[in-house]
Amino acid sequence: MTYWLVPIQEDMWDIIRDKGIYGYKENLAEYIKEGDYIIIYVSKYYAKRYGGKIVGIVKVLSGWYEDHTPIYPEETVRNRGIYIFRVKVEPVVTGECDMKKILDKIRFIEDKGQIAKYLRNAPANLKRPIPEYDAKIIEECLKESILNI
Repeated sequence: MTYWLVPIQEDMWDIIRDKGIYGYKENLAEYIKEGDYIIIYVSKYYAKRYGGKIVGIVKVLSGWYEDHTPIYPEETVRNRGIYIFRVKVEPVVTGECDMKKILDKIRFIEDKGQIAKYLRNAPANLKRPIPEYDAKIIEECLKESILNI
């Protein structure tokens, strides 16, 4: 079981969750494989609700494929595919986990003063998998948020 962290724009989350498709502008097949898990982090740029939060863990159900069909909001506005390298996914757990809440518990962010460098690009964490220990902390945080709604 391999866990990967990927940052997304907030308006992509509904498509990922509801349509079961995660897309990126580059092919990530050398990293993320069928059967792996993707931890979805919403970057703070233009975010109104989920910025700086992890919103879910999804399981990768397919290999990577190329599809130019516009499905994400930015793509539909431009009427062209941008995140054309895609995998089918299914949510394992969703919720709202504020990174600040778990920062002291997780180990993959080694330099707590440089958090941003671990949360950018895909896969994030400097293209390294997220340790299972940290993934379990994130999963528990997401589950707690469901109970507190």
